[in-house]
Order: sequence, then C-alpha cells, then structure tokens
Amino acid sequence: MKSNVLWAIDTNILVYATAPDTPASKQKIAHDLLQQLFTSPLGCLPGQVLSEYLAVVLRKKTMPLALAMETVGTWAQAAKVLPVSEAAYQQAWALATSHQYQVWDALIVAVCAEHGVKTLYSEDAGAMKKPLGVQVFNPFAPA
Repeated sequence: MKSNVLWAIDTNILVYATAPDTPASKQKIAHDLLQQLFTSPLGCLPGQVLSEYLAVVLRKKTMPLALAMETVGTWAQAAKVLPVSEAAYQQAWALATSHQYQVWDALIVAVCAEHGVKTLYSEDAGAMKKPLGVQVFNPFAPA
C-alpha cells in the first residue's frame, strides 16, 4: 500500500472478514485490510460497499439482522465513507456500458475516482485494470 495515496476496499473484503466459512488465509488478509481501514487516514469505504455488504450477509443469513445493522453502523462511523453523487452515477453507467463492467462495481470505481482514491482492493479485479484512474488490486491473488 502506498503511504501517501487514498485507497479503498470493496464488499468482498468485508464479507471475507466476517463470514464464518471464509478460508483462514483469506480471512487474515481481509482482517488486516479492515484493521488498516480503521487506522489509516488514507483508507476509504465507498458507501455502496456498506449497502452491498448488508445485502450479502442478510441474503446468505451469515448474521442476524440486528448484528448486521450494528456492524454496518459501526463501520460507517469508524471509516471515511465516500458518498455517491449524480456525476458518479453517470460515470458508472458509462463505464458499465463501454467496458461491460457490472453496474455496481462500476459505481464503486466511479465513487473512488471522484474522491481521488487511487487504489481499490477487490477480489473482483478481473478485467478491471485501471478504470477512471483507479488501480483495482486483488489482495488475494498469489504474489
């Protein structure tokens, strides 16, 4: 992680940090990133990520509703949450249609770009190399 640039984490990092069936190696990486998110002034959390996390844990029933709400609320207070703007939606839709990215992934990238985030940690890096100037990095990929 570069020491002087903004960075963010994607939904899968939060899910792997809390899901009981996550392999230990992935869970450690996710926990480490989550810890850094809450202690680094450069770590960011797109608001969309919190919404996606809540949807995932409730759909998969990996935690009770009250605990899921408390977790999301705590993270929202502990992290620098990036809001979404109308311009970010416009960029996301354009990115999704021009590069065939999933709309919600494109929205997270657009929000990051709008706020000056240069690195997004996500298992979904795949074909997303550096959209809108945001480097998408898979922290779980073999070195």
